[in-house]
Amino acid sequence: MSSQQHMTQRRPRIHRLIAAQALIGLGAAVIAAGIAGREAALAAALGALTCLLPQAWFAWRVFGRGLEGDAGAMLQTMYRGEAAKLAAIVVLFVAIFRLWPEVPPLPLVLSFIAVQSVHWFAPLLLGE
Repeated sequence: MSSQQHMTQRRPRIHRLIAAQALIGLGAAVIAAGIAGREAALAAALGALTCLLPQAWFAWRVFGRGLEGDAGAMLQTMYRGEAAKLAAIVVLFVAIFRLWPEVPPLPLVLSFIAVQSVHWFAPLLLGE
């Protein structure tokens, strides 16, 4: 089996992780709506999207195209992708607080944390 075929077969099923994050974000927004109303639900949804959108971009950038080349090139792709993801998270949080200064911070941050915590289950979700 060629190394290209091996890479294609071993590519993680990252869509499972993204789907799980989306479900957790949706659940967080529903729970926030039930507890504190519409504004809290919107804040929770924004917190979830602040985590989910950069993560989905990172997954597409790094895994969607495939990690090819030598180990140094792969590592460089991962580092650049992670740096861009973290920068996007900062930009999104700043934008939320600038555009909606009265945003309820608790549902925003808690839903971000809930969506981010899905990574703990990545080995189960990715079938590794």
